[in-house]
Amino acid sequence: MTQKGAGVRYLYRADANLLLAVMLIQHDLYAEEALDPESDRTQAALESAATIAGHPSPTTLARLMSIRLQDDNFALLKKLFSADAQGIPLTVEDVWATHRILHTMLSPICTASIIHTKRGLVVHVRHMLEARCSETISFSTTADARTVTTTLGWDGTPISSLQSGVLPGKLQDCLGKAIADARKHNLKTPCGGGDACDYMESLKMYLHGIIHNLYIKALKLLPTPSGSLMRSILKAGHCYGCMDPIFNIIVNSIWYNTCGCNLPVSEGRDMVEYNDVLDPLCLLRAQVHSLKGLMELAAFAGPQFSVPARALELLCSTKCDIASMLPSSTESSEKNPFHESAKAAGHTRPLGLGELHQQLLLMPDTRSKLLSFITEAQTSGTVLRVDDMTQSISLIWNRNRSGAQTVEAPELCAGALRAVSNERSDYEDERSCLRSKIEQLLKEYTTQQFLGSEYKLDTILGVEERHKGYYPGGYIRYHVNFTATCDLRLQRTLFYAEFSLSSCEPEPEFCCPLTYANAGRCYYGVISARKIVYPDDAKYIPDDITVRGTRSADGMLGMDLVYFSPMLDVEIAENLNVLHSEEEEEKRKKRKKTGRGMCRPN
Repeated sequence: MTQKGAGVRYLYRADANLLLAVMLIQHDLYAEEALDPESDRTQAALESAATIAGHPSPTTLARLMSIRLQDDNFALLKKLFSADAQGIPLTVEDVWATHRILHTMLSPICTASIIHTKRGLVVHVRHMLEARCSETISFSTTADARTVTTTLGWDGTPISSLQSGVLPGKLQDCLGKAIADARKHNLKTPCGGGDACDYMESLKMYLHGIIHNLYIKALKLLPTPSGSLMRSILKAGHCYGCMDPIFNIIVNSIWYNTCGCNLPVSEGRDMVEYNDVLDPLCLLRAQVHSLKGLMELAAFAGPQFSVPARALELLCSTKCDIASMLPSSTESSEKNPFHESAKAAGHTRPLGLGELHQQLLLMPDTRSKLLSFITEAQTSGTVLRVDDMTQSISLIWNRNRSGAQTVEAPELCAGALRAVSNERSDYEDERSCLRSKIEQLLKEYTTQQFLGSEYKLDTILGVEERHKGYYPGGYIRYHVNFTATCDLRLQRTLFYAEFSLSSCEPEPEFCCPLTYANAGRCYYGVISARKIVYPDDAKYIPDDITVRGTRSADGMLGMDLVYFSPMLDVEIAENLNVLHSEEEEEKRKKRKKTGRGMCRPN
């Protein structure tokens, strides 16, 4: 989805042809996949759009867009609605013929249910028509039986193909008109040139989805991280650097964890189990900062990319992998591009991170050695040997670094100490409760799917709370992403779970695996964001667009207190002291005003 203003612009250019407008959007955003009206994703979007528009039967409309036509029916409709027939009124016979075709195509040919019971197989068959068929198989399970339902649908040519012959030409016409109107090529028209431009916001939204996917893939390669390593991923594991983005996330996180901002042993031990990401804003913040760094780094790939719109377009077309476009050496440059990128991203150790990547840029053999760790993990389906990578990165850093400077954080006031303690206590309680529930759902999923092995919960990667109804009868519905491992597979699987911790749960609770191709399906806008990866279902599109968008990424989050280090987190300590000093002063004034806490005569 694009922002509404950009959507209107594309529809205007496409003369309100929705299919053509989507093709223009995909063209501008360098999307590789073609529009597929039969996909779950497109069906969900169509149903949501029809619902918002007040259509009386949005589900039927979405199904209509994905039906298939047999040869004779396709030829008839193509004749009736072709470009040559434009302006020619339809006859009553034409309308009835169209109605008959669509009604027949929307009707199932046959539904056959095979139930595996304790007494054997039970087969139910309903509604049989003669036609060429294609199968769709779904599974449902009860306590004592497994039902396999096969629905046979009409085979033939997709109804969307009625436009396929003319759309490529129309697409080129639209692009030509955009150029003729003195707009930027490929409809890339900054609306006024500001950061709030619809087009630029659309590009940023697209890139945030890509970067989210990169983080998912990086976490998939890592073994279950300790709390200190997860802290480093969320605080400083940005995806810019001298290598591909996934590798940059991993190297930057390991370097920060062991060299750039190494926690004291006692603090690392205290937070060893703080490795679940309960607040998805933590991951969103890393993604937002990564994009800022990537935009700055893109400027070093060529002077034309110093323009923000051109930089965003470059990152879209390369999927954020621009390392090969950077100068092979930064020695002759006045500025270290990696240092400048880290500063633009608000990294806590920009000088050190810039120095690390400058060293790696001049050490191709070392880069190749580090890259081999990832290649090995990807090829074998195992996880990275983090200890070996840590040793290599530490050796490079300790041999060549110019020296790291740290500033000890100020001592926390009593109120700030209580805030840190309370946040950690709340995190531990919530983490324990959520993990217990997810483990239960995973066990049920394994049983329902008749799997020979059991999935085990690995790491929680984000939790969204959805309030249902009004209290006291209301409850909280949790939407969760997490990874799990199965002893039959060495690699992790991304899951989605939906449940409530209420004892009177009115909706079904479940978990299901998600393909990594869907891991970038989050929505990110300046004022709204959908930070959890969902199954392709229309009900999730309008249900979870929250008001806490990318602009919330720069504030202090609860996880900052969970991961707080008295030795290293100077800015957080200062902010906490100011905040709680003000609170204590307000409490003191209130006590004085009401007379509470003061000695009173009898």
